[in-house]
Amino acid sequence: MKRCRVCGSSGIIYDRNNIKAGSQGELKVCQCIEKQCTCGGIEPYQVFDGNGNHSWCSCRGTRMKLNTVKKAFKESQIPSKYKWKFREDFEINHPTANKIIGFVDTIRDKKPNEKWKDGFYLWGQAGSGKTLLASIFLQELILKYAQSGKFVDLSRQFFSRLKRSYDNTDELYGTGGQILDELINVPFLVIDDFGVQRNTDWESEMLYNLIDSRYAEERVTIITSNLNISEYKKVAMGRVYSRILEMCKIVHIDLPDYREKFSNQI
Repeated sequence: MKRCRVCGSSGIIYDRNNIKAGSQGELKVCQCIEKQCTCGGIEPYQVFDGNGNHSWCSCRGTRMKLNTVKKAFKESQIPSKYKWKFREDFEINHPTANKIIGFVDTIRDKKPNEKWKDGFYLWGQAGSGKTLLASIFLQELILKYAQSGKFVDLSRQFFSRLKRSYDNTDELYGTGGQILDELINVPFLVIDDFGVQRNTDWESEMLYNLIDSRYAEERVTIITSNLNISEYKKVAMGRVYSRILEMCKIVHIDLPDYREKFSNQI
């Protein structure tokens, strides 16, 4: 079957022009699938011949996958500011930006059965677009592979939830293992604001367990930070430093302040 240039043969696209489902656009099956469909997109996606015998429509697998993708986006915990942002939403003519967008194009060009293994450590000054780029990576991967992805902000989510799980008066008490397992096992993970932790022994150990486990399972991890990766050699995080070097491409985001431009788009 010839590869579709619109969806990269994944069969699913994000239609930002269709606002029937809400102001953010709509996830839908690509026209390359619709053209082959003979069931009209009606569940359970089956067709009947002249003798009343039924068979599954060729669109069924993709429509079932679409439900999985919608669920993954709903559960991704991507901040609303960065939700539904894709390759087309990072418009800046700069060598670093072009390099990053080249990685996104590579994701799109992959065949659906070709696994994506590369993680990224995106570092640079505040406002350079690191979190936006990480969110774009995450959403492109979810869309391409129809697998779950999570966004976790170290400054607000990770450690606060873990600490609450040790408080016997809190509703999260006893869920620390579950919280870690969820982040360890999710296929795609963004860790935002890496380096904001206080580097206590406990925080360093929790971070190492998370990153080392994802490294061992070859899970895709995308990290943003204001710090050059070499800074971690100077503190008690040498083990984390070595793991990040092995599992991530290190990319310095040396872009002009992108925050003001982005804020005008939403």
